[in-house]
Amino acid sequence: MSESLSQEVAAFGIHVTLIEPGSFATDWNGSSSVYAKPIPAYDSMRENRQRRPAGNPGDPAATAKAILALVDAANPPLRLFLGSAPLNIARTTYERRLKTWEQWDDVSRAAQGNES
Repeated sequence: MSESLSQEVAAFGIHVTLIEPGSFATDWNGSSSVYAKPIPAYDSMRENRQRRPAGNPGDPAATAKAILALVDAANPPLRLFLGSAPLNIARTTYERRLKTWEQWDDVSRAAQGNES
């Protein structure tokens, strides 16, 4: 939706940026969270998640400064990662996607209906 909106309003000089944050030091997963009753079938998944390293959460105050820099930019990007983790996650994800798309390219092209 953000990409479509950005194309619709570009002629009016309006820029749209989709902010894609990593983890930040907030209470989203703390005492303000409400949890459902755990389902035993998911116990191993929860245990695996708890074993993952916590990472280095971003600072909300520094994030505010980054967003203000974005707002003041003459030519802001359509997408902006905030934090150190999202770019690495995107690289890994898109490498896998490209590999899959390339492996299935013959099927994709066949769907166009052109014989080659």
